[in-house]
Amino acid sequence: MSVLPIDKSIAQRCAVLGLDFDKSNIGEDIRNTLNAAEEFVDYKKDLTLNLGNSGTGMRLLTGYITGSGKECTLIGDESLSKRPMDRIAEPLKDWGADIELRNQKFSPIKIKSSNLQSDFTYELKIPSAQIKSCLLLAALSSKTKIEIIENIPTRDHTERMLEECEADIKREGNKIILDGKKGIVKKYIDIPGDFSSAAYLMAANILSAKTNQIENVGVNRTRVAFLEVLEEMGAMVMIKDHSVKSREPRANLVAFCKDELKGVKIDGDRVPNLIDEIPLIAVLAMFAKGKTIVRDAKELRYKESDRISLLLSNIKSFNPDMKVHEFDDGFELEPAADKNMEIVKIKTGGDHRMAMSFMVASLRSGKKVEFDDMECVETSFPGFFSLIEKWYQ
Repeated sequence: MSVLPIDKSIAQRCAVLGLDFDKSNIGEDIRNTLNAAEEFVDYKKDLTLNLGNSGTGMRLLTGYITGSGKECTLIGDESLSKRPMDRIAEPLKDWGADIELRNQKFSPIKIKSSNLQSDFTYELKIPSAQIKSCLLLAALSSKTKIEIIENIPTRDHTERMLEECEADIKREGNKIILDGKKGIVKKYIDIPGDFSSAAYLMAANILSAKTNQIENVGVNRTRVAFLEVLEEMGAMVMIKDHSVKSREPRANLVAFCKDELKGVKIDGDRVPNLIDEIPLIAVLAMFAKGKTIVRDAKELRYKESDRISLLLSNIKSFNPDMKVHEFDDGFELEPAADKNMEIVKIKTGGDHRMAMSFMVASLRSGKKVEFDDMECVETSFPGFFSLIEKWYQ
């Protein structure tokens, strides 16, 4: 039996498209998207949808609602209101959409009635599965055709889901072509466990010398770059009982480390498929030998928190002797002997990944860690702290 929440990325897309899936273990962000999508189905004039803290839900729904030709306003909580939305609005505007943003960058997003062009070609300026998916969903709901040029591969959950639902979609080299006229056949989607959530348990295994097996983990090839990084750092990864359901691969995973971890360099094309795990990699690097360098990851500054500056600040709180250097697009850190055994106070910034990463760090250090916000973890991994206590403490 899997202890993981279901894959957030897949569940968000199911919610927007109205596809059935197991909702028994979902976080607050998926619930917010589900509620907003259901409200949109019962559309009323002057509709305002509140996405809470669900950035993925806001971006996907913006595309789907824009394609529908209906007017709607999307809002979110304080954290979401600080995250840039111009990256999805600009390509939609180029396509013919009428969208207004606060200060031309942030939500609320005011979507006005508009008709998208019959054929549209867009080359992704930055590697982003959310921009790609926003445009694909707009083409689907507007019943138009789109050709997306993707030079650096990103998560392909939307393409797999549309194929499963018999949409007219194909990939030709670096091009993704969808003709929305055919629509989709709504089906039940069997969603695997969330890989990003599993990553924390794998890291916990490594730092606490455990060999717990994590079951039914989604192992989509565009998501598992973290496994390669673990092996580069000196850990061992076992992949068992591989299967495929609803076009999404899944397996049981075991990660452990017999020797000392090593520092690693992360940059370039592999950053997009590691972006959610980089804070966790930094935590592992705190206990590794040698420098760890991360570059080309400026996207981290636009998550639930500024995950570069807040991450490094918390690392220094954890171990004041740690050598850290902040770049605009990443960081460099070099471990040092940890002489600080005082209680560590972690500032989460309301960011679930910050809280979970430093909870994992505490397993190796033996330090008592206090968080200014533990509830933020409910966004993505309900029951995380109790599971850590059960498995590792």
